[in-house]
Amino acid sequence: MSNPFMQRLQDAYPQMIIADVQTERSAQHYFVFTVNHSAVFRFARDAESARSLLFEARSLLPAIARAVALPTPEPLYESLERLEPGYAFLGYARIDGEPLWPETLEEQAGTEAWERAAQSVSRFLRELHAAEPPRAEQGRREDAHADRLAPEELAARAREELFPRLSAGAREAAARDLEALASESERAGRQALIHGALGPAHLLWDAVEASVCGAIGFGSARTGDPARDLGSLSAVYGTAFYERCIALYAGDEALDKRARLYARLMPLQEALYGLDTGDDETLNYGLEAYERETGRCSGQT
Repeated sequence: MSNPFMQRLQDAYPQMIIADVQTERSAQHYFVFTVNHSAVFRFARDAESARSLLFEARSLLPAIARAVALPTPEPLYESLERLEPGYAFLGYARIDGEPLWPETLEEQAGTEAWERAAQSVSRFLRELHAAEPPRAEQGRREDAHADRLAPEELAARAREELFPRLSAGAREAAARDLEALASESERAGRQALIHGALGPAHLLWDAVEASVCGAIGFGSARTGDPARDLGSLSAVYGTAFYERCIALYAGDEALDKRARLYARLMPLQEALYGLDTGDDETLNYGLEAYERETGRCSGQT
């Protein structure tokens, strides 16, 4: 077998017949494959990623599956006795569905399907955020990704690395937003188990039933501010869907304010991610998106 990852899978599960392999993506920390259109496998790129797979298999994914009604990945296959790159892997049944693109929701605007989607997503977040966060195992990766930075860390990096690249008006807006987020976050009491990367790739849509049918991509799940997940909804799916979701979620005014701040600052987080990974396209996209948003808001005032 020419694919070394599939050879590794075959060695671990010799009775498995591998008829079809699709490369999903080469993520930063994992190699991801769909096998036989029915199972998704993630192979660790490094030892830290292997330890994260162990944490997901033993603690995180089972806890999430117990807490939420929406289908989520449940480990079915694993090779975690040796936490080494290219050797350690985790596999789970593929959840049928397509990414929930913003355009999909826009097409459903004003329909019962749109309302069902808001109910499903808000219920999923409410249940996830109410779950007891599993205790992270020693050595689990805790990357300093831009979307995981504490508000004061985000502010410090943005001022040093992004402000010189922004227009005067965008710098002023960013300074206000960052100061407001830091102030609001200081008063926020509740930390929760959050998804951490909510968006089209990780919310699944059943086009036949016109309904949300699953949530995946929990590699960024951690204890954090639930406003981060809600802010992602606003940034990705727009104000109307976000406002319906937070109403169903029954969030208070402080949570709503933090979520809107996270949503506004998401382009700057994306720009920092571009800097960290040497991706100039992502860096420039984030900067331009923030310039557009601040320009639009300025034009409305």
